[in-house]
This record gives sequence, C-alpha cells and structure tokens, in this order.
Amino acid sequence: MSRTPGLNFVAVAGNIVRDAETRKVGGNNTSVSNVTIANNRNYKDKEGNWQETVSFIDVELWGPLADRAEDFAKKGAPVVVEGSLRENQWKDKENKSHSKLLIRADRIHLLNYPNKKK
Repeated sequence: MSRTPGLNFVAVAGNIVRDAETRKVGGNNTSVSNVTIANNRNYKDKEGNWQETVSFIDVELWGPLADRAEDFAKKGAPVVVEGSLRENQWKDKENKSHSKLLIRADRIHLLNYPNKKK
C-alpha cells in the first residue's frame, strides 16, 4: 500500500476565452459544459525585464454547475476555478492514442458581477 497521499486539488484564476459550450450526455441527459480560461503569469527575465506568459486551461463542469454556466461563463469573464485534475484519453481515426489534462470544476467563482439593469 502506498504511503503517498492522494491529494488532487487545483485552483486557477483567469479569464474565460470563449462562451461556455453545454451539451447533454448519457441516458439521464446530464449537462456537461466546457470552457477554457487564460491564466497570465508575469515574471522578470534574467535581464530584469518584465515578461508575461499565458496558459490556456480547459475546464469541465458537470450537472447543475454546467446548467448555470450558460448564464455566467461568457468570453472575458474573470473567474477562479476550484477542482481536480483529470486526464482524458482517446484514440483518433488512425487509432493513435491521445491524452489531455483538464480541470473538472467543483466550484467556479465569478470575480465581477455585471451591472443589473434598472
């Protein structure tokens, strides 16, 4: 038995790259929604100049969270995503194996709320 703890938690902040894409899957029509967030990181290079890198992170939302995503998961929205890392694996038409890491969200926090219309 392994003594290594099975900790799998990730939290990432960024901006949603495009509106959420929601679909129904399985026999009970469970909602699943996919978004991509851009996470910017600023750092100083060897010469002391500020640089920026951007990571694009795929996020998968399930059930009621996916149902609500259509209302708030819009392009440009700043969010914090909490969840766990998952690996999707598949084979293409040529039977070549592929895999991709993504975050399966447990929570998603919208950082700014749109102004309510009066």
